[in-house]
Amino acid sequence: MGFAVRRRVDWQLRSRALALGERTVLMGILNVTPDSFSDGGRYYSEGAAVDQGLRLLDEGADVLDVGGESTRPGAVAVGESEEQRRVLGVIRALVKAKPDVVISVDTYHAGTARAAVEAGVEIVNDVSGLLWDEAMAGVMAETGVGAVLMHTRGRPGEWGSLPGLRGEEVLPMVERGLGEALGRARAAGVADGAIVLDAGFGFGKRGGENFRLLKEFGELLQLGFPMLAAVSRKRFLGGGVEASSAAHVAAALAGASLLRVHDVAAARVAADVADAILGA
Repeated sequence: MGFAVRRRVDWQLRSRALALGERTVLMGILNVTPDSFSDGGRYYSEGAAVDQGLRLLDEGADVLDVGGESTRPGAVAVGESEEQRRVLGVIRALVKAKPDVVISVDTYHAGTARAAVEAGVEIVNDVSGLLWDEAMAGVMAETGVGAVLMHTRGRPGEWGSLPGLRGEEVLPMVERGLGEALGRARAAGVADGAIVLDAGFGFGKRGGENFRLLKEFGELLQLGFPMLAAVSRKRFLGGGVEASSAAHVAAALAGASLLRVHDVAAARVAADVADAILGA
């Protein structure tokens, strides 16, 4: 049985580089929200969020992805000021506690991205693929952050009414959308070495469409960039740790260099198994 070959590269972040390709990198999810689909409200206070972030690092997270707005299906958008109120204090406290921590901010707002960079983040993770705020690409280029560009099909409030996709339509749609996101990034001056791509599991894709995307995930490596897979606790898997772990192994074997995860300890075990297979 053959598996994808992950290219070894140094991902250029704001102030450092992160090696990708040899060992699966884990991005621990820290939702500072009252309404995220899986753990909304558990880490809404600054103290609880910081404690959870430090716990995720202890469990083996390589990156912390801090977000202040839920993008679950049907989620209501929040403004930049509220988003920043939620995340900036947490980011500053984590940087103070762990000066070498690598933090990503999960936002599609350019203003929040800029403020988060000033607070110490290294990566901006834009789930809209530079679609929802035309100023975002410029902020990424100007600040020199690592840039995660994700594919989404519509906005959360639209997902319930989107028509279904035939299996053979899923991969070409994602490839096309990621190619367009790359075009927006490059036009603004974002360096190729700063870019990681995310297929956007669950973002406008329903049920079996996500399994088809996972099956063909390795084809996305042809775009020439490291790939991130965010399948943790997604609805199409049923939300459990065991199913997430199985999907994490599948994604890593299909070529994902990074996994965005809730349960870091379990994901580390799954990723280590996949890495051992790839390295055998």
